[in-house]
Amino acid sequence: MTLRLRQLLAALVVLQAPLWAIGTALLLRGDVPDPLPTHWDLGGDVDGTSGLAAFTTIVLGVVVLAAAVALVLVARAGRRTALGGLGAAAATWVAGLPAALFVATLVASADAVRAADVRLPVLSIVAATLVPFVAAFAVHRLLPAPLPDAEAPPAPSSSLVLADGERVAWVGQASSGRMLVAGVVLGLGTVPLWFAVWPAALAAGLAAVALAWTHVVTVRVDDAGVAVSWGPAQWPRVRVPVDRIASAQAEHVEPLRWGGWGYRRTTRGRAAVARRGPGLVLTLRDGQRFAATVDRPEPAAELVNALVGRFSRTAR
Repeated sequence: MTLRLRQLLAALVVLQAPLWAIGTALLLRGDVPDPLPTHWDLGGDVDGTSGLAAFTTIVLGVVVLAAAVALVLVARAGRRTALGGLGAAAATWVAGLPAALFVATLVASADAVRAADVRLPVLSIVAATLVPFVAAFAVHRLLPAPLPDAEAPPAPSSSLVLADGERVAWVGQASSGRMLVAGVVLGLGTVPLWFAVWPAALAAGLAAVALAWTHVVTVRVDDAGVAVSWGPAQWPRVRVPVDRIASAQAEHVEPLRWGGWGYRRTTRGRAAVARRGPGLVLTLRDGQRFAATVDRPEPAAELVNALVGRFSRTAR
């Protein structure tokens, strides 16, 4: 896929927010109550309203401005600056969230006589929350990563010599007891919410499961490359083929330098971080880096470099 096509697709994703917001406002402007409900309490009753014209003007102003910023950053992403992809994704989310909530509110208010009669369905809240994240993720994935520093990747260094056709494998893990405990505590804390505000309990419960699930990172090195997976079932999984790897090193992984814990994507590259400490860091042939926390990564780095050396030797 060419850069121009990627930018075009990203721009189309960005434009969905203002198009849906403006289209819904025009379509339903005569079918919704004025004032319009803009806030609900935990019981689902309306406890806040705004004038239709003022509410529409403010929301559309924010959406259009954020979308314009996102489009500018999409165009700048062709220069592969650090701000381009991440900034465009962030601006897409800023445009998408108010647009999605605005559309959900108007649709729920259609044909209502009074604002107090409007109920906002839970599915609408969930969709309005998730759709902006999906749009931002799509924009980020479509745009190119920033160019790495102009320096040659380190040459692979290994004391291992692998024969052609020799099959090898290495598996290691890293875990964080703190993440597991935090997930369990968060999950237990949602129990009272199920009897009062079950949508909030559902969201918190899913976050607790995700937190507990990702407390384990598994790294597997084999003939095909490096695979990194999460959780006891080793899913989801990310694979880096050996033909994309330039070299591997055992390094100390500092979560804040890689954007935090979990699966991170930053200007430095990508990382699977379960805890602070030793990890396997791959330098890819395009200059990007991929880091994964794992106990005793030195043998893994040795094996990866040996696999890279064999691939380079047989590919000639």
